[in-house]
Amino acid sequence: MSRPTDPADLVTPAAPAPPAAAPATPSDAARSLPELVLRLREGFDEGTNLIELLRAAGRTVRRLVDCDKSRIWLVRRAGRRLVARDFPAGGGPPTELRMQRDEGLAGWVFATQEVLRLAPGDPRPVLRGPVAPFRSALVVPLFRRGEVFAAIECLDKQGGDAFSDDDVERLTVAAEHVGFALDNALLYEETERRALEKEVLLDVSSNLSGTLDLDGVIEAILKSLRQVVNYDAAAIYLVNRSTRALELVRSIGYPPGSEEAFGIMVGQGIVGWVAKTGEPAIVADVSADPRYVLARVETRSELAAPLKVGGRTIGVFNLERDLVDAYHEGHLELVTAFAAHAAIAVERARLTAEQLERRRLEKELAIAREIQASFLPDRAPDVPGFELAGSTQAHDEVGGDYYDFIHVSETRLGIAIADVSGKGIPAALIMAGFRMSLLAEIRNEFAIRAVMRKVNSLLHESTDRDKFVTAFYGVLDHRNGVLIFSNAGHNPPVLFRADGRIEYLEEGGVALGVLPEAEYDDRPIALRPGDVLVLYTDGVSESESPSGEHFGQRRIEQVVSAHRDRNAREIMDTLIAAVRDWAGERGPSDDLTLVVLRASPPPAAG
Repeated sequence: MSRPTDPADLVTPAAPAPPAAAPATPSDAARSLPELVLRLREGFDEGTNLIELLRAAGRTVRRLVDCDKSRIWLVRRAGRRLVARDFPAGGGPPTELRMQRDEGLAGWVFATQEVLRLAPGDPRPVLRGPVAPFRSALVVPLFRRGEVFAAIECLDKQGGDAFSDDDVERLTVAAEHVGFALDNALLYEETERRALEKEVLLDVSSNLSGTLDLDGVIEAILKSLRQVVNYDAAAIYLVNRSTRALELVRSIGYPPGSEEAFGIMVGQGIVGWVAKTGEPAIVADVSADPRYVLARVETRSELAAPLKVGGRTIGVFNLERDLVDAYHEGHLELVTAFAAHAAIAVERARLTAEQLERRRLEKELAIAREIQASFLPDRAPDVPGFELAGSTQAHDEVGGDYYDFIHVSETRLGIAIADVSGKGIPAALIMAGFRMSLLAEIRNEFAIRAVMRKVNSLLHESTDRDKFVTAFYGVLDHRNGVLIFSNAGHNPPVLFRADGRIEYLEEGGVALGVLPEAEYDDRPIALRPGDVLVLYTDGVSESESPSGEHFGQRRIEQVVSAHRDRNAREIMDTLIAAVRDWAGERGPSDDLTLVVLRASPPPAAG
């Protein structure tokens, strides 16, 4: 988020202070600040398209400070460069602008983390890289979790004047809201991107399990890859073990007459270097790399990854782009994954359908486990006056269990547990959508009942009617010892009072995604020293003994009551051990997910 900036702290190198201005009257620009806040909030409520958010913010910022040009520079993935977009006055697609992180006016602001204001005639600070001419400038950093992640750049105050202190104040206030909306939009975009990457990898796995011939598999891989990594040309090569030549399997995007560039040997060109060393290569500017063999005059950057089977390099997966510095390590991770699929297709194109189906299932489960694992907290947070413990014990048949500890404020902690109907990749992807929606709504600081209502609406719109999520969400006010919660069709958490009473936290509503207009209640409860709250999914209560009997809620009560004087971690571990003993050698038939919250008892009297 942008931090407040006193105009006296602004950087205006070697410039005298401007003369005092006459008292300002409300202008159209000043009146547009509430409009900016409203537009940004409405944009995110509708599912925030990042491009449209940037367009709306830029347009309103221009009116806010009466400037000719405005743009928002963002640090993009891997953090090496800044990206902004210029939007045509008459509408239409934007033009993408790119520069290194330390270049231009925005680069100066990213490096110093200070507001930059330059009046006409002011001496310019030392700037790196090319800078387009301008008369006056005002650039404000936007902060997220203490780090600059974006900058608003305003150029050329209308009328040829300098940007005023009022302009700085308005833009600084607006930057708070722009930064909040951008943070949410980037979270939304990142979640969508990761879900798309997983889905595309699953599609490739599915293609490999079918009856496609080698050409069909390669075509499917190149088509799927384009959904997550942009390229202007691509080629897949195989190493001829006898001749050491690189033989082209498939290419796309190369002009007629470029066949000569493909007749290379191991060790020649960037592709040949990758085939020889078995190491990937990212080339930011091929014109500066003597290894590059010209196949396309438009190519500016290249990424090449080895195709490996059993540690042996059998070929090379190569991508080219018409932009300088287009690829980074994040792209390489994805291309490496696709290259692994291509290598399997090349080596095992003739495997039987049964073998391919087994491999597809293994990949599905691995992806689903990775999705699940990425959602879980690394450890339980330290909360004054309370003990927390949480765990998911995964089963071979991947499900959709989820729990989380969510920082809400300095004195409040969100506690969530959920379970998606169904199993496998579909359940894991639905859980990704649920988690993204929950975090987004919590960031908007809605009341708990409003959070549940909004998440329910989003899930109902985006999932099939036979899919739903049971969830429990509560906010622990650890300063006052109060938990406010809402239960959306989930197994009622069990509250063990210090005096021996047992309560069930059932208030809330139906499972999420079932009814489009469902309403949810919330309820506060006081937690006193010695109270223990146990949250769990049905993998605990429905775990079956060898004879088919469920573990059940009664046994949960018995185990916890017998060990309630232990700490939260010990209570959780004891309950997991009891469920595993109940299931016998066969083990549990579902994931075991547990969260234990214990209000610390007062210290024993000395």
